[in-house]
Amino acid sequence: MRKKPVILLIILILLSGCMTGAPAPMAGTTRTRSPGTLARVEPAYHPEADRSPQAFPVLYRKENVRRAMYEPSYGTYLGAWLCAETSLRIFEHQAGRRHAVYVHEMHLDDEVPITWILHCIAAKATPLIIIHPAVGNGGEVHDAEKIICLAQRLGVLNLPMMVAFYPPGHGMSPAEYTIMFRYARAVFLAHAPMAAFVWVAPDANATPQNPFYPGHDAVDWVGLALLAGRNSDGEKTDILSELERFYQSFHAYAPIMLLPLGISHFSRGDYTYRINEAATDIRYLYNALKNFPRIGLIVYADSFTLSPYIFDDFSISAEPALMTAYQAAISHEHFLSALEIGAPAAPRWVRSAFHGYYWEGRIYVSTRTIESELKLSLPRQSAEINRQSFAEARHLSSLHVFACPDLRVIFIDRDIE
Repeated sequence: MRKKPVILLIILILLSGCMTGAPAPMAGTTRTRSPGTLARVEPAYHPEADRSPQAFPVLYRKENVRRAMYEPSYGTYLGAWLCAETSLRIFEHQAGRRHAVYVHEMHLDDEVPITWILHCIAAKATPLIIIHPAVGNGGEVHDAEKIICLAQRLGVLNLPMMVAFYPPGHGMSPAEYTIMFRYARAVFLAHAPMAAFVWVAPDANATPQNPFYPGHDAVDWVGLALLAGRNSDGEKTDILSELERFYQSFHAYAPIMLLPLGISHFSRGDYTYRINEAATDIRYLYNALKNFPRIGLIVYADSFTLSPYIFDDFSISAEPALMTAYQAAISHEHFLSALEIGAPAAPRWVRSAFHGYYWEGRIYVSTRTIESELKLSLPRQSAEINRQSFAEARHLSSLHVFACPDLRVIFIDRDIE
């Protein structure tokens, strides 16, 4: 390939970026701007101040774990889902950091978004393409031909990319969907082998036993839309508890991406801005997500038009206070700006299905973590907390157990002689 024309194209694209404005309100309604109630900020943990045990997540180290395609060896990729009119260059200038992944939606029979892909190349980012069924498709035979055609066109680019194939809303039966997904995966392996395949779950209750799940051998990553919307009373969804349930179902089989993650700062349920609360929630949530070691990608939902059925505004680029909060939230080294290719098998932190406790300066680990996950014998002494059995860390002679008060998490590693 000749390099000069490509370089000139990239330069022209960099000079053509534009910003989008805030969404217009619905006709006949008024958007009320108010400071709102600040969200509860989790304080730093001080054991001596607690009168009762505080549950902490537990992370333990697992040795020589094989990694999925493009799964980072440590940390979480930064990603964003932008409006078509939003410039990647300007968004990254606002955010203060490069992002590893950007999202584009298309139908199976659409043209390959070459211009957008060149934008990603210019930003040194990886394309994540969400593929919906063809509009008015002519049946499985026609879809099969279009899948081959799309895979060939994307394969010619010879770029690392991610493909989220037929997310929820496809209208297929489980049998039709799983056959089509597995077929598409096989076609892309042949024609576009640098594309990692993503299965997007219908909701946080999904498990590997879900009839729409195509199987571990056909899925590189699992995606989940995690949107903290608000009801008519202004109350937001508890997305961390939803994530905990979903994470425990899938983390042993595939890395997880939040596709997308969104925090509402305005809902058409009550037409009230909650900028301060959303800013606090963004910082708190990104900090909490660091305790889920196999969340490999977080795609923030800056797009105003994710779905006609979503009544919340999750965008951040049009609100300086939200962008400042996002900038602070992603500043930690845990969040990655570039795709990691060919990561070898290596140790990895795994989130236990059972919580531990850090109370009055002492660490307690669930006996179920010790027996069922670490495969170790229990010490002779145990303690009961909230009617469950725990072992105090000082009695676990073969383990190095320590707590991180700022992250509110307990770490377990093999003792180093």
